[in-house]
Amino acid sequence: MVDLNPGDSGDRHLLLLFIILTAWEAGRGQVHYSVPEEAKHGAFVGRIAQDLGLELAELVPRLFRVAPKGRGDLLEVNLQNGILFVNSRIDREELCGRSAECSIHLEVIVERPLRVFHVEVERKSLTECLHVHTLL
Repeated sequence: MVDLNPGDSGDRHLLLLFIILTAWEAGRGQVHYSVPEEAKHGAFVGRIAQDLGLELAELVPRLFRVAPKGRGDLLEVNLQNGILFVNSRIDREELCGRSAECSIHLEVIVERPLRVFHVEVERKSLTECLHVHTLL
């Protein structure tokens, strides 16, 4: 147990280091993708297994699964190649209404040991995609 006695700065430094490392580890599970509005079924979104640092051979044994926060059939992962793809049309108005930003939030869960990753897939309009490409 850590003694938080004000006179013992070594323990306080150790506690602070522990908190920083815990926050750092939690932030590592963040992945961001974007998908254009015209993306059809089967469209590539990202190499999610690779981006999360997972080996393809471990996806099935570690019970890799995607838990969407909301409508669950929009995106899917191919467990043979670790690719996240569009499973059904992503209707911006249905998903986000008139909101300026439009994203799908997923939790990717693997077991043995248990890890939870937070993934955001931003739904971009055609004009947003064109603007980004003209800036490059």
